[in-house]
Parts: sequence; structure tokens; C-alpha cells
Amino acid sequence: MEKDLTTIDDLKEELPIRWAQEEPAEFLQKFVAKLQYLNQLLSQNSYVRGTSKVLNYIIKDATSNTMVLLAGMTGTGKTHLINALLRRPIMSPKIEVTTAVNSIICYGEKEEVRAHFLDGQIASFDIYKVELFTSLNTSSAKILREGLDFIEIFVRNDLLKMVTLIDTTPLQLSGNETAYIKETILNRADDVFWIFKYGQEIVPEEIKLIEKLNGKNVIPLGVLNGIDLSDVNENNPIIEYEEQLSKHVREIIGVSAKDALESLQDHDDEKWQKSQMDLLLKELEKTANNHAKRLAYITERFIHWLKRFQTELEIIQEREPYYTSYLNLKEYVENLDGMELREAAQNKHLIELTTLYKRQSIVFKQVSTLYQLIQVIEAKPFSENQDIVSFKNQAKQYLSSVREYRKLYQEYNNLYQLVDKKHQKINGMVLLKHIFGKHDGNEYFKEQIEKLNEQQQHIEKKYHVLKSEEQELLNSFKDVKKRLNQLVLNQLASISKDFSTIEFQRHSQNSKIQNAIIKLESFDNIVEAQAFIIKFVNDYVLKEEFILTKDEKNQLEHTLQVIKNVNFDYQTYINQCQQVKPLSNGEIQSMVEEKNPFCPLEMTEDDVRTQFEEPPKLVEVNNK
Repeated sequence: MEKDLTTIDDLKEELPIRWAQEEPAEFLQKFVAKLQYLNQLLSQNSYVRGTSKVLNYIIKDATSNTMVLLAGMTGTGKTHLINALLRRPIMSPKIEVTTAVNSIICYGEKEEVRAHFLDGQIASFDIYKVELFTSLNTSSAKILREGLDFIEIFVRNDLLKMVTLIDTTPLQLSGNETAYIKETILNRADDVFWIFKYGQEIVPEEIKLIEKLNGKNVIPLGVLNGIDLSDVNENNPIIEYEEQLSKHVREIIGVSAKDALESLQDHDDEKWQKSQMDLLLKELEKTANNHAKRLAYITERFIHWLKRFQTELEIIQEREPYYTSYLNLKEYVENLDGMELREAAQNKHLIELTTLYKRQSIVFKQVSTLYQLIQVIEAKPFSENQDIVSFKNQAKQYLSSVREYRKLYQEYNNLYQLVDKKHQKINGMVLLKHIFGKHDGNEYFKEQIEKLNEQQQHIEKKYHVLKSEEQELLNSFKDVKKRLNQLVLNQLASISKDFSTIEFQRHSQNSKIQNAIIKLESFDNIVEAQAFIIKFVNDYVLKEEFILTKDEKNQLEHTLQVIKNVNFDYQTYINQCQQVKPLSNGEIQSMVEEKNPFCPLEMTEDDVRTQFEEPPKLVEVNNK
């Protein structure tokens, strides 16, 4: 069978009629209980909603009253016949209006109309709204009937405690000039009563449809309505119809819905007897009490349903979400070794990131001098920023100028100390207090003083240049400090992003697999239903020889084998997957960030400045 969803709806049920005497009611009750459990399993899964819905109809029909379908061409008086059976005008009495929707008339303490729409919605209405669905041709009624599947009419009536009636829309001719009955309605009926109208010609298309039902072992009861129209001198008005229909119906009975309705209105028992409606009521009672026939019908519907379930089961593995979820899980389990290698590589990278984050977070922690700041700036990423590089060069030039200034100052100081010591030795006093006396060494000291003052002038000049450089450096420092802190923050953010990337990869992998597992586990009830069906049919249905024909048994065994051959092995992969510890970075990112807070550059302008002495004063020569 081609695995295509469209084939499911093409599977048509065959409606058998077999036993006449056996009444295996107890078996039917147990059989239905099994189907109820099976439907409970399937109803939990939305992917087989249609198949579950069909099974639910089978269960509902098996547990409800016997359902008799009343069929016939337009104008046979089917609606009047139903009203006569119910002894009240439930359906529209307008002769010129035909029933617009298939109606299931059943017993209910609360009288109401329950509308079933094609999208699965159900709405309840007052019993007096029946015409709105069945016969009114107003625009509002037509709108309401759009998307309508069928209606249920609940009526307090003793007849309906025994049997449920299905009133079909009148048979119409389709495009190929053949009459038809809606398959979903026909399949729910336990028996078919075919309504003919006395004096109305039986068209070939009608015969063809009845023959089609005969081919499915459906032999309807023929009901000739309108015998009140026959000639009073005519002994048996149904003889001519028997000649045409004897091969297609199991029996023909003649009734008069008109006489029956008039007898009810006039309280005329004699006219009721004349209508022969009691014959029709006896046939309904006979059908309702034929449990063996009903069991055969339900069994046949179940066998057909199993064929639908088989088709559904075969295509599940090719449909979403099963297909992708299964492939993802299978690939994951079959590549666990590669996953472990990737995890090890990621763990190594996490260690590297942790070390780098820790180092970068404290890169300014021990920086308190300009020299230390320059050392840090010369490393990446600062060495790639032009403004920071310019500041670094400024700082280097400033420190170089400081060293030169200090060197000049030291040279001046050394000379001064040398001259001063010599002056003390000769004159007995320090140079600054008594520069010169009237001793023989004055010329020498004059020359030295000139050298000192020359150096002092050079130092003075250098000092002003140095102060200017210092101010320019301080002017740049404020902006550079912000840039340095921001660069480190950006780098830390980049490291955190790498953490997040690994976390996301692992989370995505875990989520992907967990989602696949969740989606696959949603099919557990279908797998359970599969196992239940195999055991139920083998241990129960096939062993009860009396409920199956030979052909049904062969068909059932074949369908069961196909169902058994559908292998759902996803649980094996789920078990293997659950033995593996999920990938996780153990919240490393948040832990690293918490333990290594960023230490910003806290240097001030005073920390940038380098301490150096002011230039010495000029040495004045005393010529006295």
C-alpha cells in the first residue's frame, strides 16, 4: 500500500449481515470495553486524531441503540414516516421542502438539537430549532449549515429507547448520474430501511445504489410508503414493486405515513391499523434485538478500522515531527564519541577563557605609577589603539625628560658640592655664605661659579619644558584613562561572549535532544496501542471463531502482521541517551565573573606626575 494519508480516507467499510439467531451480547460488551481502552490510548495523541475519531464513532455506535438508516429518493415521504413513528411532528412537515442535513434521531431526556461541524465543534440548540438545520432556506439557515457534518436530535420517545433513526438527505444524482449516500453516515448504520413511494417510478440509479449495498452484504428492508394512494380494489399494492426489488431487498412492507399521522391527529385507532405502521415498528424491534448481526457489523467495522490504523502506523515514521526527532536522536547517540571529543575541546577552551578573564580583570590592579601604566599599555589590545599609543609615547617622552632633568640637576649638585668643599678648606666657610674673600683662590672660584650658573640656566630652561610636557600629558590622561577602562571592559565582554557561545551550543544541543525525546515519547501511547492491538486480536478476537468469517480472519491476520512489522525503536535510543550526562558548563561564566570583578584603572593626575626638584638659584659673586 502506498504510504499516503490520502489512502486512509479512501478505505471504505464493508457492512456485513450474517447471523439471524445468535445473540452474543456478552461478547459484544467485552469487545467494546477493549475498544474503549484502545481509544483512550489513541485519544492522547493528536497525530492520529482522525483515526481515533473513527474508532470513537464505532464505540459510540456499539454502545448506543441499534441505528437504522432511512434512505430514499426525493418525495418518498421519509420525513412524514419518521414523524409518524415518533407520533409527533419532530421533522419539518412541509412537503415541498427536503431534508437539508443528515440527522441522527435518538433518545434524550433533555430534548435538544446537537450540531456537529466538520471542524469538530459541537453546538447545542433548542429542539424547536430543528427546521433551522433541516429545511429552512433562509440565508441565516444556509450560513449555519455551512461546514455542518450532521445533527443529533434528542427526543423523549419510547421507540428511541430501543432504536436510533438516521434520516438521510434525499438521494440526489451526482455528476456521473449515480445516486449516493454519504459514506460516514452509511457506515454507522446497523441496518437500512429503503423508502419507496407508491406510484413513484424507481429510477435505474436508485437500483444501482441498492445493488452496490448488496455487494457489501447490506440487504435493506423495502418500505413502500403511500399505500393509501393505491386503488381500493387492488388486493396487494406491493406486488409490482416486489417484481422489481425482490433481488435487492430482503422483504417489502407497505405503510401509509399519511394515514398514521391523521390517526394520531383524530385519535382514530382504526386508521392507525390501516396505516400498517405496526409492521414497520415490528421490523425495527426485530433489528434492535438482533445482537449477533450487530456484533458482526461492529467486528467488520473494527477490521476496517485496523486497516486504517495500519496505514496510519506505517506513515508515522515518515511524517513530522517523528521523522526529524528520530533522526536527531539517532545521530546524537551514534556520535557520542565525537561528542565527548568536542566536549573535551570545549572544556579546554573554557579553562583558557577563565585564565584570560582573570588576568584581564586585574590588569590595572597593581598599576599606580606612570611607568607601570606604560608597561601595561605596551601589551595588546592597548598597543593597537592610536590615541593610547600617542599617550604612551607622550608618557615615555615625559619620563625621559624627567631623567634628563634629574641628570642635569645631579651634575650641577655634584659640581656645587665639589666647589663648596674646596671653598671650605681654603676659606673655612661654606660657599654660599662667603663666596669670596681676599684670598689667592678667587679666580678659580669665579670660574667655577660661572660654570654652576651656566648649568643652572640650562636646568631652568629644561624645567619649564618639562612642566609643559607634564601638563600636556595630564590633559591627555583623563580621556585615555576612560579608553583604557573601556577597552578592558570590552575584552571581558568578548570573553563572556565566548563563554555564552559555548553555553548556547551546549544548551542548544541538550534542548534539541530533549525536544526530540519529548516529541518521540508523545508516540508512546501509539506504540502501546500497537502492542495492545496485537495481543487483543491474537488472544481474543482470532480465538473466537464464531465472530469471523474465513475471509475476515485472513484479512485480519494479514493486517495484524503488517502492524506487528512496524518497528518503533526510538525507545532504545532514548535509553542510551539518558545514560549520558548532559553537556553543561556548570555556570562557569557567572562564577568566573563573580569571582573576578573588574578592577578599573584608578590612577589620578597626582599619580601621573613624577616628583622632581625645582631648579637651583643663581650663585651670586661677592666682590668685596
